[in-house]
Amino acid sequence: MKKIPILLFLVLFGPISFAENNPPQLLLRLDDNGMNHSVTMAIKQVAQTGIPFSTSVMFTCPWYQEAVAVLQQFPNVSVGIHLVLNSEWKYYKWGPILGANAVPSLVDSNGFFLASSDDFLNSHYKIDEVEKELTAQIERAMHTGLKIDYVDYHMLTAVSKEDLRKVVEKLAKKYQLGMSRYFG
Repeated sequence: MKKIPILLFLVLFGPISFAENNPPQLLLRLDDNGMNHSVTMAIKQVAQTGIPFSTSVMFTCPWYQEAVAVLQQFPNVSVGIHLVLNSEWKYYKWGPILGANAVPSLVDSNGFFLASSDDFLNSHYKIDEVEKELTAQIERAMHTGLKIDYVDYHMLTAVSKEDLRKVVEKLAKKYQLGMSRYFG
């Protein structure tokens, strides 16, 4: 049953991607890698097909190390950092790499990121704490041994206001990373 969506995808889009002497007409970008085991295994299944794609890893989440191990097997996959400032699941939470005490304006009373972009934006976050945490996420990614190509943004939170965008732009430039397009 789990293979049906992948098979359906290949039937619908396979001829587009694998036509001889034609560049791919469809490029996939898969985010939330490392959020949990099932997401990482689904992305691994796509990688095994040979379809060109990129994937961004949530380096704040408990399963990011599995995502790194999987991606090391597929060096042709373009890897990005899915910058995280919120944690939307009710019963599955994650928090900052730096810990709640280092960035208290970014977390709830339990030390997890706030549940939504709106909650975050209305929380009176401190921009210096945002920069520290996003730097820690980038540093963690860079130390995995993966070739990191770009940054993108979990639920667009990290680029949802001008002050946040400026931090992301500054860090992308500092670490020589591409930036995913954002609309806002």
